[in-house]
Amino acid sequence: MDALHPTLWRTCRVLANEKRLQLLWKLFQSGESSVTSLGDAVGLTEPGASAYLRALNARGLILPRRQKTFVYYRVESNPEVAGALELLEGLKGAYDAFMPLGHVLKQLTAFTHERRIVIVRALAESSMEESALSIKAGISPQALYRHVRKLRERGYVERADQKIFLTEQENPLGKVLLSLALSS
Repeated sequence: MDALHPTLWRTCRVLANEKRLQLLWKLFQSGESSVTSLGDAVGLTEPGASAYLRALNARGLILPRRQKTFVYYRVESNPEVAGALELLEGLKGAYDAFMPLGHVLKQLTAFTHERRIVIVRALAESSMEESALSIKAGISPQALYRHVRKLRERGYVERADQKIFLTEQENPLGKVLLSLALSS
């Protein structure tokens, strides 16, 4: 079996789905549950729940256990997937803090494109003007404007004195996502 090497932006795309997050939240509640009961709990058919759970498993966030014809899932990071443990801890922190799903989704969508990760890494070195950031990141000014706007709306960057800079994250999920973006 090939080792899993999911990228942060693709993992965030998988997680930035309300039903998948609901499935993960149900697993935080129950510890372990069958595909059928998880699907019933969030309003998905068994095949739909199974597909969503397999996507979470492929990101190293949950693990399956087969018992005869039933498959059960539990929250457990795959140690072979870089960043899975940290991300799972950040998600659990959001769950424990009763962070609304909408806010969790918003945090995750900050990193659903690889260009936003490039921007964050460039800004980690120093704040800079938009034109310099465009050159450093290798992103056209128009695309940069769109990506910076999304990062700003999600609280990861700010503008002041003609410069763009990273902001410190207050919530556990935001801290983990930013850390993973800078290290991946």
